[in-house]
Amino acid sequence: MSLPHHAVDDIRRKADELAADHLGAAGNVGLAVGLLVGDQRLYFGYGTIAKGSERVPDEHTIFEIGSVTKVFTAMLMEEMAGRGEVKVDQPVRELLPPGTVVPTKGNREITLFDLSTHSAGLPRMPGNWREGMKSEAEPYANYTPEHLYKALARTRLRWRPGTKDDYSNYGVGLLGHALELRAGQPYEQLLGERVLKPLGMMDTVVTFTDEHRKRLATGHAEDGQPAAYWDIRTLGGAGALRSTVAEMLTFLRANLAPGETPIHDALTACHEPRPLARKFPPWYLIAALLAAVSLLTQWFVPVPPGSRAYLAVFVLPVLAAYAWRGIGTGVLASALVWAGTLALWGDQFGWKSAGSILVVISGLLYVVRGYLPSAGVGGEVMPGWFSVWFGEARGRWHNGGTGGFRSFVAFVADSRVAVAVLSNSANNVDSIGVELLRYLHEMNKVWAAVPRTFRMA
Repeated sequence: MSLPHHAVDDIRRKADELAADHLGAAGNVGLAVGLLVGDQRLYFGYGTIAKGSERVPDEHTIFEIGSVTKVFTAMLMEEMAGRGEVKVDQPVRELLPPGTVVPTKGNREITLFDLSTHSAGLPRMPGNWREGMKSEAEPYANYTPEHLYKALARTRLRWRPGTKDDYSNYGVGLLGHALELRAGQPYEQLLGERVLKPLGMMDTVVTFTDEHRKRLATGHAEDGQPAAYWDIRTLGGAGALRSTVAEMLTFLRANLAPGETPIHDALTACHEPRPLARKFPPWYLIAALLAAVSLLTQWFVPVPPGSRAYLAVFVLPVLAAYAWRGIGTGVLASALVWAGTLALWGDQFGWKSAGSILVVISGLLYVVRGYLPSAGVGGEVMPGWFSVWFGEARGRWHNGGTGGFRSFVAFVADSRVAVAVLSNSANNVDSIGVELLRYLHEMNKVWAAVPRTFRMA
């Protein structure tokens, strides 16, 4: 059933408001926004496809989507694993040319899964990536496989693979290259045959056709100056794709209903959160440790209640607990700090006001948690996707950026809503995407609760 007209109007007003704020900032030129509520698609275009143009971006305008490519690379991995061509826990070394040196740590090799989840221990970029730089405007164009193999031989992993995660273009670029070597096909051709064509995505490409160029937006740097398109070859799996907001909604629709697609197993496999083998202490020990830091500081320094130094000693360990391991750890640290400080200082502690401060901090951080996408928080990872939470509902998201474009895609399976935001400016659009996703999620929960007999189109 379609959304009622008033709901569509409300959604449009929300999108208009967010787009106006974005385009009001210097350097921003155009936006294409696609929204999915169940099976209903909504498209909104703002600004222009280039400075000096009068043409407004629409659902068929082509943008560079940058690192959103990484989700497709992860799905390609899972698709090939489903055919038995690779295994997700297979060392990437086995897919590379004989003699290629791949770093290890703690007798643990880098697997394909590690690369797809940024948990291999590789840095964000290869150490020699500037050696293959064509220019500052086109940084990846001349980076060759030989550069990549040389970088691998020189790289020292930052941790044992599979125990931590930190964003790495290097890692997912290596994954895409390894998959194309195993299949004996260029990345673009392989991805097209295995993932894009089965989903009906004919406008999602690495290489422009003449017809695509007619619909292509011009990219702009952060200051609004025209930017070159990025040619990403060897590391193409990390960010080489171009697409439209219509095709991003097709892709998101497939993720909302994987069973209706020919590659349902690959899509579903990328949705499954899997724990990292972290070697951190249990969350309750972390809370106790940080609380002890606060209390020992108060005891030995000492810092008198009511002073700024006291407030910092009282609050900072609690904030660290939230940042390190989330809400549960922060709440326990709050309680321990409060109780321990009361024991140290008695009535002069100001226990009511201090308790109020901690309650406010807990509430604010619980709310902010849903507004800020967070990669890898909580010790679990998914191939390609990151998580953002709206209460108990998990949203899956990824963003992207090149020298002149930004992108954001996300969906919430529980409420069957999705958002795609594509921009021809290099300034971040994540906040637009998260806020629209939150709005659709909350609206659709309310709408789904209304009995059908009371719904009016």
